[in-house]
Amino acid sequence: MKRQNWRKALMGLAVLSLPVTMLYLSPLLTLQGAVRGVVTSSLIFVILAATIAFFAGRVFCGWICPGGAVQEILFPANDRRLGGGRADYIKYGIAAAWLGALIYLFIRAGGVKSVIPLFGIESGLSLSSGKTYVMFYIAMGGMAFLSLMLGRRPFCRYGCLLAPFMIGGRKAARAAGTPCLRLEAESEKCIHCKLCTKACPMSIDVHGLVTAGDMFSPECISCGACVDVCPKAVLTLAWGSMAKKRDGDGAAKEQL
Repeated sequence: MKRQNWRKALMGLAVLSLPVTMLYLSPLLTLQGAVRGVVTSSLIFVILAATIAFFAGRVFCGWICPGGAVQEILFPANDRRLGGGRADYIKYGIAAAWLGALIYLFIRAGGVKSVIPLFGIESGLSLSSGKTYVMFYIAMGGMAFLSLMLGRRPFCRYGCLLAPFMIGGRKAARAAGTPCLRLEAESEKCIHCKLCTKACPMSIDVHGLVTAGDMFSPECISCGACVDVCPKAVLTLAWGSMAKKRDGDGAAKEQL
């Protein structure tokens, strides 16, 4: 579990860094920049996150996302696993609306005119005014409220605008067969204790994926919690193609 201790420590540091980093990740600031034809740090971040996901999945979500950290801190208050289904598509609608607005605003502004990473955050600090503090408490308070009401990482599962872009990067790597960080399972070793499913902070039915022989899930955040809790080392994080494999005994293996 040492890996999980390090993961939680990094996420804690991410929360402490919010007074500096919050606006660097803000989708609203991206739209404000687009009105003037400016590419902001937050838009650069979206592109970078999707690129990283192509090679390593949603590691940002699992290891350094301050919003994710706030939600996991509240697990002791409400550790309910979330269901999937249609609710999973809410975030795609949010992302599509944001992307459509972004394209429209850039077109209206006459295209991309400049790249200004510090647009809207000239001081370098995100929490530098009463307005930014209000934004901070609305964002963090909203995530905390959803977690208390619904359970494990509800904003990440249903409402995160960034997630669809990272999922797109992940699916592109799967389609291309490009080597990347992925989860691999040796299903013949599984004793069906389902501890992997219980440990998953994103409420993924990991045990179901293992028994099906297909470990791909768009909701996976590459945190490794399922790997670290497995008593029989059925699961491993590995580097390679996401193409399905067969071992010598015919057991199916595939990564996340």
